[in-house]
Amino acid sequence: MSFALTSALVSDPGLIRANNEDSAFAGARLIVVADGIGGLPAGELASEIVVRQLRGLDGHLPSGDPERVLRKEIAAANDQIQSVADEDPDRYGMGTTCTAMLLARDRLYVAHVGDSRGYRYRDRALTQITTDDTYVQMLVDAGELDRAAARHHPQRSLVMQALQGGAYELHTEVSTPKVGDRLIVCSDGLSDVISDDTIAAVLAIHPDSEECAQTLVKLTLAAGAPDNVTVIVADVVDV
Repeated sequence: MSFALTSALVSDPGLIRANNEDSAFAGARLIVVADGIGGLPAGELASEIVVRQLRGLDGHLPSGDPERVLRKEIAAANDQIQSVADEDPDRYGMGTTCTAMLLARDRLYVAHVGDSRGYRYRDRALTQITTDDTYVQMLVDAGELDRAAARHHPQRSLVMQALQGGAYELHTEVSTPKVGDRLIVCSDGLSDVISDDTIAAVLAIHPDSEECAQTLVKLTLAAGAPDNVTVIVADVVDV
C-alpha cells in the first residue's frame, strides 16, 4: 500500500512581529515547518535554508533508508547555516527549529529539533508526536511543572536546541499511517496560543484541510497572535 498527502499551508506574521521568520513546505509526501529563532539575527534566512534543502524530498526520495535520508538532508541544512553565518559576523547565532514529516511507501518518518510541533489526529483523538526541546518541557519531564502551568510559564519559549550550525540532537520516529489520519505541523505561534483541545475541535468540524488551517490561524489572530503563526494540515489518502 502507498499513501499520499492532501495538504494545506497557512502562515501569518501575527499581530506583533514586523516580519515572518517562519518557513514551511506542504507537498504530497513531505510537510515541514522551520521557525527562525526570534531575537537572533537572520532567523528567516536559517528557516529558508532548511525548507529549501528538504523540499526536494517531496518529488524525489533518494534510494536507501528514508530516516537516514532525512537525517542527511537536515545535517546538510545545518552545515549551510554555519557557512552562511561564517560569511557575515552579523549573522552569528542564526538558527531555526525544524519539524518534518515524510511519507515513504507505507511508513511515516518524523524528524524534529526545537519547539515546532507535530501532531496526529486519528479516530477523533489528537496526539502530539514530537516533544518540545524547551526549558519548560525539561521541567515538565522532571515532574517540577505540570502541563497546564507550562502553557503560562514566562520561559515557555526558551528553546534548548535548534539548527544553528553546531551540534544538535535530532529526534526521529517511524510509524505506520492510516488512510484518514490528519497530520499537523505548526510553529509555536499556534501551539503557545491555541490549546490542544481547541485544535482537536477545529480538526473535527472542518473536513477540508485548507479551511481547517485557515480557521486555526484565524483563532490565533483573534487571541492576539504575539508571534508568527504557521500551520500545515495534511490528510493521509490512499494512492
